[in-house]
Amino acid sequence: MPPGHFSALPGTSGAGPAFSALPVWVRPLASHDSLSVAMATAVGGLWGRCFPRVWLCRRAGPCGGRYYRAALCTELKQPLAIEEVAPRPVRPHEVRVDVHFCGVNFADILVCRGQYQERPHLPFTPGMEFSGTVLETGKDVSTVKEGDGVIGVSDFNSMAEEYIADQKALWQIPERVPLREAATLPVSYGTAIMALEHRACTQPGETVLVTAAAGATGLAVIDVATNVLQAKVIAAAGSDEKCKLAMQRGAQSSVNYCQGSLKEAVRKLLGSGGVDVVIDTVGGRVFLEALRSLAWEGRIVVVGFSGGTVASVPANLLLLKNISAMGVYWGRYRDQNFPVFSRSLSSALQYCQQGRIQPHIGAVFKLEEVNDAFLHVTERKSTGKVLISLK
Repeated sequence: MPPGHFSALPGTSGAGPAFSALPVWVRPLASHDSLSVAMATAVGGLWGRCFPRVWLCRRAGPCGGRYYRAALCTELKQPLAIEEVAPRPVRPHEVRVDVHFCGVNFADILVCRGQYQERPHLPFTPGMEFSGTVLETGKDVSTVKEGDGVIGVSDFNSMAEEYIADQKALWQIPERVPLREAATLPVSYGTAIMALEHRACTQPGETVLVTAAAGATGLAVIDVATNVLQAKVIAAAGSDEKCKLAMQRGAQSSVNYCQGSLKEAVRKLLGSGGVDVVIDTVGGRVFLEALRSLAWEGRIVVVGFSGGTVASVPANLLLLKNISAMGVYWGRYRDQNFPVFSRSLSSALQYCQQGRIQPHIGAVFKLEEVNDAFLHVTERKSTGKVLISLK
């Protein structure tokens, strides 16, 4: 992601590892404004070497305050560091959140490679989604109060023990929804709901083909399409193991697109009719075969390019079958159409509270294992949502 949030730039690959399975380095830092050249050199020299992990406890800060730990990208394409950061005061409209869990998204890895469409100034903290409890509110905050459980979205800076958010970027977690599960909802389920409901207008009984089906967004699409929209799902993934997981999570059929033509596999399942909706996060050859698998007046939604290749759309196919091709850059709705953006998150929370969706968490890493978490994703070992636990 978000997708849009999950997208790679043309010519880049989502397959090659960008982060070594190494321990994070730890050092105290008063603010994000200073960057040690020596530290950057040390991090750069870590490749191929192994050191014991270091645990850094909080310590007293200026004026009796406390520091908190944050993952920091100090140099592109290098392992992240853990640093102590001094908290700043909250402004009138802001909320300080004690972060419990932070999602790991492919966009976090791309931005730390310098390959994402947004390029924060170094050093920066990755992390686009989180769950936690409210520690403090500004004087003008009316939406949440101290102690409330919340989920939120951020601009690459929430992979830390504390995060300050505008109150508009937080959604209160309903009762009976654990913080762990809530952390999986913003990017993956927000994207799935936006793609299926808002863009593709998926109807009950329609057939949905989802690529990269065992990933976080893929499983969210299966969950929402099957259990909320009552659609039929064909899951397409890159291994038999991932296809099996997708079937266990609600897909009616599965296709391993590494073992032959996706188009032919869909034809064997459905005949000449084709699928009504495609949600594609892969791009390249997989996108083109999925496009050719669409039925009359079918809709294909481009979510990202995890395969590393952006395909060109053969416009004649759109014409012959009256096909619609569209995209979803979920995060941009926050600026362009906030009510729709907010509704996707509110719906995800509501579906979760009602027990209509069941997020799948594939792995949970500690903050000091953040580089291992990134490697887990880049080596395509991940299924479902990968989380960082801050507690």
